[in-house]
Amino acid sequence: MRTMIDQDLNGLTAFAKVAEAQSFRGAARALGLSKSALSQRVAKLEERLGARLLTRNTRTVRLTDVGESYLEAIAPALAALQAADNLVADLQQRPRGNLRLTAPVELGQSVLGDALIWFAERHPEVDVHVELTDRQVNLVEEGFDLALRVGPLRDSSLVSRRISEPQAKRLYASPAYLRIHGAPATPADLVDHRCLVMTAHTDASTWRLHGQEGAQSVVVRPKVAINSWGVLRDLAIAGLGIARLPELYVRDALAAGDLVEVLPDHAPPPAACYAVFPSVRNLSPNIRAMIDALIERLGAESCRLHGPSRPTSADRDDRRARASR
Repeated sequence: MRTMIDQDLNGLTAFAKVAEAQSFRGAARALGLSKSALSQRVAKLEERLGARLLTRNTRTVRLTDVGESYLEAIAPALAALQAADNLVADLQQRPRGNLRLTAPVELGQSVLGDALIWFAERHPEVDVHVELTDRQVNLVEEGFDLALRVGPLRDSSLVSRRISEPQAKRLYASPAYLRIHGAPATPADLVDHRCLVMTAHTDASTWRLHGQEGAQSVVVRPKVAINSWGVLRDLAIAGLGIARLPELYVRDALAAGDLVEVLPDHAPPPAACYAVFPSVRNLSPNIRAMIDALIERLGAESCRLHGPSRPTSADRDDRRARASR
């Protein structure tokens, strides 16, 4: 005896639609199939059942007695399948359920709250679980839906969406520090200076700079190493050393004369902030809604706190990019 799971569901749907339309032509049009393809599906179903379900002539299609009983038996199952499809479609259109998000500690503490408030007000059926960590989370293995990342983004199969305009990190020091220790004339001179290092970055003591002679990497000696841009800025203002800082963090200090730029002709390349997620296929409404919230609330200013990263087109949220795990 064949069970329901053994049957060709396409054949069942084809048969039910022909019975409803009382016409192969009308059923084929409704299902978006050719008349021959539809006929083949029904014929295959009849062959499996070993019974004729429909009688055909040049003008009409009618159910046989067996076909009428069979249609009555399968109708509830087909209706349930259609209801399940409708449920999935509804879930895919409306954000609901859980969303797991991860971000670097400094970035999350500085800017994520505003985006989460904006998101929660508009999507009350979504529960957001956030983990702030400076380690590189494996989204797939650890079950995260979305991450905020800064680069350079490493090669992988993940997808990224840029959510801020690029901005560079530059080198700064206090006038007091420069009076005592002098200003470096070249990137190589940094090895003889006290440097203030952000530990959240891979190879934190390797500073990559760009000038007329091209890119250079300098391994600096950390006087202080910490995972906080704000603390690094305050230490630089206090004269403890040279810090590499995002421009947004030093605007007030520059205006007040508390900091000055060092090696201005060797600024690192500008970088943006990215939302990174595992796959663009069947992108959930939760992820799409959170990306919209991040762009809305962070894209203009707030997310310009980290870099660098590889540029990606910002106007297509489903462009596949090479991003870090």
